[in-house]
Amino acid sequence: MCFAQGLVTACCADGRVQTEVAFYNFRFLQGVGLALAYTSSALFCVSVRLYVIISLVILSVVLYVVAEYRLRRNHAHHTSGSGHVMDIERR
Repeated sequence: MCFAQGLVTACCADGRVQTEVAFYNFRFLQGVGLALAYTSSALFCVSVRLYVIISLVILSVVLYVVAEYRLRRNHAHHTSGSGHVMDIERR
């Protein structure tokens, strides 16, 4: 539970996102992940599940980097500041 609260707090630090919605999304995705893990345990061997998990981690990191790049580029065009994340959060 502490991890979930820390994650939602980090995601909602700017105050623009409602924490109830963030907790709902987190719990929903956690439930989907658990359901998929349960159903795939009978269908796939461990090595296939590991490949899927590693692929999803790599995909999520790539998408996170793309989102951060687009966010910084967008704020750099609209602001005269450095575009640093801490500068953006202070505004």
